[in-house]
Amino acid sequence: MREYLRLLGVFFRISFQDDAAYRGEFWMRLLTTLYALAAAVVGLWILFSNTDAIAGWNIYEVLILIGTFHVVGGVIRAVFAPNFQRITEEVREGTLDFVLTKPANSQFLASFRRIVAAAGLESVMGLLIIGYGISQLPEGSNLYTAFAFAFALGCGLAVLYSFWLVLITFVFWFVRIENVTQIFWALFDAGRYPLDIYPGWLRIVVTFVVPVAAITTFPAQGLAGRLSPGSLAVYALLAALSLYASSRFWQYGVRHYTSASS
Repeated sequence: MREYLRLLGVFFRISFQDDAAYRGEFWMRLLTTLYALAAAVVGLWILFSNTDAIAGWNIYEVLILIGTFHVVGGVIRAVFAPNFQRITEEVREGTLDFVLTKPANSQFLASFRRIVAAAGLESVMGLLIIGYGISQLPEGSNLYTAFAFAFALGCGLAVLYSFWLVLITFVFWFVRIENVTQIFWALFDAGRYPLDIYPGWLRIVVTFVVPVAAITTFPAQGLAGRLSPGSLAVYALLAALSLYASSRFWQYGVRHYTSASS
């Protein structure tokens, strides 16, 4: 574990140095994130100017949900998207050998070697929105709700990572899979709204088919005190099973990889 944490630090330092060479992109990402957050807050204000609650969620609980959505979005754009996109390119070019031959876990190296620090600003701003939403809740937050939020968010990211890893692993058999990831991005926007507002069939899709609700609504429910310890235990089990299954599928895919040197 210590060795992998050290590698993460090295990856972050190298990635930050690369990003520092393009400061214009840093400021552009910042402005884009601010614009997206401002648009979400304005839309929320317009919506709640005509009602006090939506499917049992008040304005500050929805604000926490939006903040959680942007925290997750920042992680996706900073870590998941750049690394998984790179995997597809390297499999297509037959250059994934440079990862597989290194003396470390290939899944870890392929998943976390590139960290776009500028994209992580979205997560920071999402945390600020969450903090403001908590401060406005009548009952505030306690130790359990804070733990439930952090725990559910961690489990949600694990489920999301596993889901995306399975999708990317199909590149070992189907080279062109960009359209599949675009489906994820299209459904991901549904995570900025409470799961309770959707019809039953769509709840099933964004919970079990594409786990959008698992990474946004559930953590926000934890912070609002709506998740029991039993729910957290089930959630942890699902996250562990997802990680295990996706890792085994990745190993199976690697065994079918045909490199440029083969």
